[in-house]
This record gives sequence, C-alpha cells and structure tokens, in this order.
Amino acid sequence: MTTIVAIHLAAAVAAVMLGITILMARRGTPRHRWLGRTWAMTMAVAALSSFGIRELNPGHFSWLHALAAWVLVSLVLAIAAIRRGNVVTHRRSMLGLYTGLIVAGVAAVAVPGRMLNETLARWGHEVMTAATVSTSVSTVSTVSTASATGMAGGEGTR
Repeated sequence: MTTIVAIHLAAAVAAVMLGITILMARRGTPRHRWLGRTWAMTMAVAALSSFGIRELNPGHFSWLHALAAWVLVSLVLAIAAIRRGNVVTHRRSMLGLYTGLIVAGVAAVAVPGRMLNETLARWGHEVMTAATVSTSVSTVSTVSTASATGMAGGEGTR
C-alpha cells in the first residue's frame, strides 16, 4: 500500500469514527464544534489525498476525483451555513457528506478490482489459511495427546 493510499484510508476511517461520535453527541456544544472541526479536517485530508490516487484511470483523474472535489465544496458550504446560523442547511449538508463517506467506504470494500477490496480479500484468504492450518494443527495435537493418554476410541470415558 502506498503512503498516499494509507493517508487516505486513515483519514477516511477517522472520519467514519468521528462521525459516529458526532451523531451521538449533543448538538451545538463546544464538544460538538471541536469534534466537527476535527471531522471536517479528516474529510478534507481524505478528499485531498484522493487526488494522489490514480489507479482507476492510471495516471489520470477519474469520476471519483470529481466526487472528492464536491466533498471539498460541500464542506465549505456546510461550514459557511453554520457560521450564518443556518442550522438546517448545515445539518443536511453534513449528513449528506457522512452518508457519502459511508457509501464510498462500502463501495471501496465491496467493488471487485478496487485496491481495498483486493487487500481485504487477500488478508481474508491469509486469515482463513492461517485459521485452517491452526485448526488442523490443534486437531492433530489433540488426537495425538488423546492417543498417548489412552483416551482415543472411547477408552476411559466411562
């Protein structure tokens, strides 16, 4: 995984987690504002870092970069809305951005051919292989121990 992808992924995961926290927190408090500013920064880092990722259309921008630009514009508009006191527009914009973040994350994991999908599939395969080997070794070890102690074949189970 390249550095820019790692930065992008870290920012996106942080934004998901912060978003959950913000949604559960009381609105309008200093804590909400602090978390919101942090969330906006993580979203900006995720969007800006995406411009360094050009694997979908090698060497060129893709339609995903247009979405990243839209995220940046929406962040500015949502922040401007709350500074003007327009809570309804701010709330709708932020919820829309968070929903888009979740949809993008699900797509990155679920769509075959995407780097995250392939990485998780590879890790999943490695985890399954390790679990299978571990289970096999454990089973062989248990059977060997049972045979050595005379417990195999039901001996001594009465």
